[in-house]
Amino acid sequence: MKPSCKLPIAGLQKTTLMDFPGCLAAIVFTPGCNYDCFYCHNREVLTHPPLLDMDTVTAFLARRQGILEGVVVSGGEPTLHPALPDFFHMLREMGYKTKLDSNGSAPQALRRLMDNDLVDYVAIDLKAPLLRYPEICAHDASGLEETLALLAASSISWELRTTVIPQLTLEDLRAMASLAAQAPAWFLQCYNVPPVYKPEDRFRIEAEPYTARQLEDLAQTLRPLAPHVQARA
Repeated sequence: MKPSCKLPIAGLQKTTLMDFPGCLAAIVFTPGCNYDCFYCHNREVLTHPPLLDMDTVTAFLARRQGILEGVVVSGGEPTLHPALPDFFHMLREMGYKTKLDSNGSAPQALRRLMDNDLVDYVAIDLKAPLLRYPEICAHDASGLEETLALLAASSISWELRTTVIPQLTLEDLRAMASLAAQAPAWFLQCYNVPPVYKPEDRFRIEAEPYTARQLEDLAQTLRPLAPHVQARA
């Protein structure tokens, strides 16, 4: 680990076959987020969680060289942290492929990773139509369109993913399809009740979710607008 790297790490998933296409990977979770989505499944890392010792994380990744192929950096929102490029550089030096999970609000941070060839794959969460971001994410959608344009103009592997909460209508998804039209993949994901949420969000949380079959039907309906949309179980 470079001595200057001070990326805070709030969690570590030691193995995943699902989160980095084509790679056996680990996931590192950074704390904090500029969004406050009521359905967030990582809410425990959003405020001031206990942090993992960086030497412990580094030692684990060193031991797993040659077994793991990649590392996903997720959150929270990783691009909030100035030390993110140093961490990706360390992963590169260890021989890992790298993936960033992001809400897309910081195109300048993503551009820095891409310009320095530090990231192999990017997954952007497309939360809602642009005008509904303040309602659903407690934050506007600033930066998102620039992020999508940056990725669309690049040769990097990337995807969009949307957790289809009950509050999203077909018309909302049609509006989102215009943003997703150039994405190599747009995944519609099932909504599940998060384990931790704010009491004031109870009524939104308890809304009836879409079924897997309904997501398949929505993907088929949206495909003329966004050809690479598909439902993800």
